[in-house]
This record gives sequence, structure tokens and C-alpha cells, in this order.
Amino acid sequence: MDSQQTGNVAPSTNASGKNSYASGVPGDVEEPVMAHLFELRDRLAIVLIWLVVGIIISFPFSARGMLLLWKEFIGPGMIMSAYSPLEWTLARLKLCLIFALAISIPLFFYELYRFAAKGLYPNERRFFIKVIPASFLLFMLGTAIGYFLVLPVMFRYILFYSGDMATAQLSVQNTVSAVTTILAGFGVVFQLPLLVVFAVKMGLVQYQTCLLYTSDAADDLLCVDLG
Repeated sequence: MDSQQTGNVAPSTNASGKNSYASGVPGDVEEPVMAHLFELRDRLAIVLIWLVVGIIISFPFSARGMLLLWKEFIGPGMIMSAYSPLEWTLARLKLCLIFALAISIPLFFYELYRFAAKGLYPNERRFFIKVIPASFLLFMLGTAIGYFLVLPVMFRYILFYSGDMATAQLSVQNTVSAVTTILAGFGVVFQLPLLVVFAVKMGLVQYQTCLLYTSDAADDLLCVDLG
């Protein structure tokens, strides 16, 4: 029984011998699952290599960066405290890791796009290309707000609020962890608008539902402000 009798559409074969389905994504070909996994491994390896290179390059400058951060947020009057032999080195490595992650984010999204581009329709590719720079800019905006607004308030007013009643002994590694957590947290929070847009684009959430919850949130904030 041929394909016309069964109603099935036979796949065509391209020059490389791989099946290409006319009803699927233009230019997409059927490949084994292991081929996709190997490609994903290679692209993640590129990002990992770039990450290691960023750590190695930034490590000689990490001590100066630590001093600048300490002077900016803590002040010259507070002495750094290290409670283990490796704490200073680990704090420098953590700072280098944050720097390497920041410069690796564009490469990560680029490799992710290259991996998924073959299975995307043209309109989906255009949407993905718009989302990548927007995501990076929103992440940098969130970290900038955390750096210039939140961290100064936290260290200068909240941390030292006790004044003369208690003396703060700040660990270098814990301080760096607090700084990096706040910066990364604000960067991730600023990704939420993109997640909402993506959910609406994929039909997971209705646009009217988003407007309804936005209106309810604004009313709640107004009630709290007036109350």
C-alpha cells in the first residue's frame, strides 16, 4: 500500500542523506538525539572555556577590585577580616567568577540561539533575536540598580545602624557573597517582564489576564500607600 493510499507523507531526502519534512521548519532536518546532545555539549564547552579564560584574565586585577568595592561600600575605616587561610583567595575567585559570568552571558545566549535556530520558524527566530539583547540589557539594568541604590543603603545604614552598641567584624568572603547575591538577584528579577512576554507569545497566559493582575497590584499598592 503506497503513501497515497495510507495518507502518509513520505519524507524527502536531501544531499546529506537526512530526512527533510516539507511540513516542518524550513531547512530543518531530522537528526539523531545523540547528534543534538553532542552539539549542545560542544557549544556549552565553548562557553565554559570562555568562562575559564575570563577568570584567568581577571584574577591579577581582583585584589584591586576587592579594595575598590570595600572602599565604595564599607569605607576605609573598616578592616577586612579573613577567618580562614584561603578566604581571601576564594573571595577573589568569586569576584572573578562574577566578572567572567557577566562577559559570558552574550556568548551563552548566542550559542543557545545557534543550537535552537534550526528548529525555529522565521518569526520565532526574529523574536529570539530581539529577546537576547533585551534580556542582557535588563540584567545589566537590574545589577546597576542593585549596585548604585541597594548596596549603599544596605551597608551604610542598615548594617551599621547599631552604631556604638556593637562593632561589626565583616568577613571578606561573606561580604563578597552578599554583594554578588544582591547583584545577581536584581538581574534575575528584571528578567520577569521578558518571561511574561514570552508566556503571552506562546499562549500560556492571556494578555487580558496580565492587565487584570497588573491593575490589582496597582490598587493594592495604592491602598497600602494611603493606609
